[in-house]
Amino acid sequence: MTAEGLPGHVLNRWRLRTLVSAVVVFVMLLGVGLTSYVVRLLEQNARESQQGESLARLSEVRARIEGELNGTLYIAQGLLGFVAVQSDLTDDQFRSFVSEITRVDRNIRIIALAPGNVVRFIHPLKGNEAVIGLDYSKSEQQWSGVRRAMRDRNPVVAGPVDLVQGGRALIARIPVLVPTGGGGHGLERGYWGMASIVIDSDRLFTRAGLLPEVDGHLFALRGVDGAGAEGGAILGDAALFAEDAVTMPVTLPDGSWQLASRPVGGWDGTSREARVALVIGIVVSMVVAALSALVVSAQQRSRSMALHDPLTGLPNRRLLIDRMEQLADLSERTGLGFQVFFVDLNGFKPINDTYGHAAGDAVLQEVGARLQRETRDVDTIARIGGDEFVVVVPGGISQTTVRAIVERLREAVCAPVRVGEHQIVIQASVGYAFYPDDAATIPELLELADQRMYRAKVEVPA
Repeated sequence: MTAEGLPGHVLNRWRLRTLVSAVVVFVMLLGVGLTSYVVRLLEQNARESQQGESLARLSEVRARIEGELNGTLYIAQGLLGFVAVQSDLTDDQFRSFVSEITRVDRNIRIIALAPGNVVRFIHPLKGNEAVIGLDYSKSEQQWSGVRRAMRDRNPVVAGPVDLVQGGRALIARIPVLVPTGGGGHGLERGYWGMASIVIDSDRLFTRAGLLPEVDGHLFALRGVDGAGAEGGAILGDAALFAEDAVTMPVTLPDGSWQLASRPVGGWDGTSREARVALVIGIVVSMVVAALSALVVSAQQRSRSMALHDPLTGLPNRRLLIDRMEQLADLSERTGLGFQVFFVDLNGFKPINDTYGHAAGDAVLQEVGARLQRETRDVDTIARIGGDEFVVVVPGGISQTTVRAIVERLREAVCAPVRVGEHQIVIQASVGYAFYPDDAATIPELLELADQRMYRAKVEVPA
């Protein structure tokens, strides 16, 4: 080997080492770059996953709060229905009926009835004797909510307020309306007085699973007197709303609350997957595959089971059945039934074929809005199929009134709907059934209303 060969050999080895080093550095840089990119994606995904989980938790808590509150108000509506048909209520009748209501729903602490806005009945009487004879119109503290409920003819939920007896409570003011015998269809109702339902807010929130901290998540609720984001704190740390917590509204009969939540330690971007990705480095393809799996999983986790139809915002079949079962249970105890009206659009498919599905969706949304305008807040309007709607009316009403409601619903739905430049003419058929007179079970009741709707469809051309 020549002397010139030694330097050449050394040079070649140096070049090889340099090339290897360059490849290693390049791969490491590429691996580190890709790993850093994937880690950033994983950290972002972890945060979004946490936020999605928090939103899912909020959605569940909201559904339970609304379910608890609406369930209590629905049970209380039984008293209003009883008063509507028994306006000359006696003390014994009131005590008997209210004792059953408070036994069924432990959220209710006090129930008061004020014919002509003067408290005459209250349960329990012990400890509340001084309230008898209270004239709401002369009570500055009470009159505001009572007057608003009278004006809007809707329930008004105030509070929470601190009770003298201890604890906190919501106060639901519900106007009691009784038939007057007037009106074109006998549907006119006059103001009889005010029902005040004192609801144990701490018990209601606990039953709904709402606490300041649950399973590593902080919760807060605000919106005293239904003022939503503008209202004061009700539960938890109010500072949570000033931080980057996720929020969600809770719907009340006359307003709203606002829920907020985040993990106890804040949003943590680190995750086991990110640490694994940082360790394995150059196995970018595996990390990307894991990331894709995590993204899909996060999207699936973020989907919450809703109780409302996403197109119209109306209750879906699940919520409808739940409310009908509540009314059926109440009927067994009080004898007060309810009515089901099955509304179906005639010839809806040609609307989609002619004007497009967007126009069909707009028609369905308008039909839902019309049914809401033609019914009371205590009634339930649900969309249970493509063009099928159900209206549930609690309380006892006459055959004449039922026919009037059927005609009113049909006329409201059948009014032409303007979508863009098109004025779409729609037709509808309505069937009805009484519980418990027509059927002993919820499925049989819906089936009978559906059958009567189809008979009406045959009689009225589409």
